[in-house]
Amino acid sequence: MEQENTREKKMTLVLGGTGKTGRRVAERLAERGLLVQIGSRFAEPPFDWEKPDTWATALDGVSAAYVSYYPDLAIPGAPEAVRAFAELAARNGVRRLVLLSGRGEEEAQSAEQALREVGDKAGVEWTIVRCAWFMQNFDENYLLEPILAG
Repeated sequence: MEQENTREKKMTLVLGGTGKTGRRVAERLAERGLLVQIGSRFAEPPFDWEKPDTWATALDGVSAAYVSYYPDLAIPGAPEAVRAFAELAARNGVRRLVLLSGRGEEEAQSAEQALREVGDKAGVEWTIVRCAWFMQNFDENYLLEPILAG
């Protein structure tokens, strides 16, 4: 029984776990033998940024979270949502938060600040990953046709 509880505490919640970066993060964690909880509207349990009542259930048994905000960190309201999620995560025992951020947009920076403040106050480790076409996979989505066309 104790072994089972130990495993539960090592679970990572990957928000946007069916999206472009989240899917890859979830796959890499699973390849390393780590337990992964996908956070999406269609996961079980569901997670929806627009329905905060879904957040606590998705955090059950989670010790780390990869936070990818949908639809985009640069929109109004994103910093407040990230702060609220980080606070709830800390209260629920999450010990590490990783935020996928933007390219320095004002709202994205505000969301980064919110996560840092919550993490520092609650003693939660945090990491900010700023994107800028990093690790872009050019063989999918809107870039596929131009690549195939030469």
